[in-house]
Amino acid sequence: MTARSLLVVLLLAMKLLSVAQNRPAADLIITNGKLYTVDRSRPRAEALAVIGERIVAVGTATDIDQWRGPGTRVIDARERLVLPGFNDAHTHFMDGGFQLDNVQLKDADSPQEFARRIGERARHTPKGEWILGGDWDEEKWNPPQLPGKELIDPVTPHTPVLVNRYDGHEVLANSMALKLAGITAQTPDPPGGTILRDAQGNPTGILKDAAMDLAGRKVPTFSHDRLLHAAKRALNYAAVLGVTSVQEMAGMGEDLGDNIRIYGELQERGELTSRIYVAQPLERWQDEAKLGIRHAYGSSRLQVGALKMFADGSLGSRTAYFFQPYSDDPKNRGLLTEGMQPLSKVRSWLMNADDAGLQVCMHAIGDQAISITLDLFGEVQRLHGDGDRRWRIEHAQHLAQKDFDRFAALKVIASVQPYHAIDDGRWAERRIGPERIKTTYGFRSLLDHGVRLALGTDWTVAPLNPMLTLYAAVTRATLDGKNPDGWVPEQKITLAEAIEAYTLGSAYAEFQENEKGSLTPGKLADVIILSDDLFAINPKNIPDVKVVTTVVGGRVVWNKE
Repeated sequence: MTARSLLVVLLLAMKLLSVAQNRPAADLIITNGKLYTVDRSRPRAEALAVIGERIVAVGTATDIDQWRGPGTRVIDARERLVLPGFNDAHTHFMDGGFQLDNVQLKDADSPQEFARRIGERARHTPKGEWILGGDWDEEKWNPPQLPGKELIDPVTPHTPVLVNRYDGHEVLANSMALKLAGITAQTPDPPGGTILRDAQGNPTGILKDAAMDLAGRKVPTFSHDRLLHAAKRALNYAAVLGVTSVQEMAGMGEDLGDNIRIYGELQERGELTSRIYVAQPLERWQDEAKLGIRHAYGSSRLQVGALKMFADGSLGSRTAYFFQPYSDDPKNRGLLTEGMQPLSKVRSWLMNADDAGLQVCMHAIGDQAISITLDLFGEVQRLHGDGDRRWRIEHAQHLAQKDFDRFAALKVIASVQPYHAIDDGRWAERRIGPERIKTTYGFRSLLDHGVRLALGTDWTVAPLNPMLTLYAAVTRATLDGKNPDGWVPEQKITLAEAIEAYTLGSAYAEFQENEKGSLTPGKLADVIILSDDLFAINPKNIPDVKVVTTVVGGRVVWNKE
């Protein structure tokens, strides 16, 4: 080396030392990892540094070591996969917290087991309280058959019961609950709902969609302490699973005001360990507009400004709204919800919400419900002009072939839940036949048409665990083991596509793609470390992968080790 070269090297070393000495020390460093950043400008890295709530640097372990100071916390990822935290684009989050303590019926594999669990819960339920939750699935019974009140009345003579089917569009009420709700043979079906009746016209106990509220409105409101407990249960559960953001969707007619107050209280106490974006019912648009609330209004931890509307019901309950009748129920095409009748009413709500800058998330599952929703969105755009609205169709399960292009042209986001595909795939063809399933849960077709995907679970309808969602998106292997190579396999997406839709895609769906969704300097430090490298294992083993560490805003909220 010449004297000149040596001088250049020495000067460069002195400059680097000076930069390092003047650089503020990181609060947190995650190093020695396999970072998959979901940032296309730098998809892979080894380490990152965090100051406060935000990522300040991403790079090699050597690069990031320059940010180390005497007070820096260093997490050795031990060559494990490091990802942005998962963002669940569609949950019923507070309900999920309650369901963790409610009676569990999802895996009750017979009517007898169903009744036994409810009877056991009734023996420990204080007088005046209702038995709720459940998430039952009659398709697991042999033969599949809807339960009736006679099944549970003998074990719940003095306890009202209102337990929901896992899709959330059907409930079973016992005789006590029907009596408290005043539901008799003379009670008419409400618009957008059905009271199932026996041959004599008496209610069987099954209430579908809008009819559920006839009994639901009689359930006592939850106390502040019960709400707080449910929220904490849900937050702790999300942290264990690496879910650092959730988007909570209002149920049919559900006011989430109490939930927002609880989340606000937890935020003030520094205990809101997942970021939450809340969607209130569309009919409440005026409440938010009067306050000047617009989409994604609030703090980095708690935001409002989205509105949720139901166009139809569900496939499992045969209330999703189709152009053609159900294959296994030829006189039935499903139901448009009460809120969609007349269409002029919901059109007015959409126009007003758009004027106010509020985001609309429309639940639509059947092909005609989706098509009508696209019609309505198109009318708003035609009258109000182009804009960054980020309309969403929640579920978007059964598209008509003609509507994929419209979906893309209107820039509608498909907020989808892959687990539903491997769950419904056990029996969906019986409902809608072999032709319609070709575009059912059409994730590949949506991406190929240029539609943005945002992934979620619909928890409690499906498990909150992101590994099950990724597994479903990549394999489409149904839960009954009958489709190991994938149900409608041409609709599979890649692991990289699924992760991006579950992080950056979900962030985009809530107007937060510049704040989170990738491991990028300047973004919020929501980071997870996994036990195994998802890209290196057989996809069938994805459900076995665990979250080792969860970081939200630079703070460790879960550490398995």
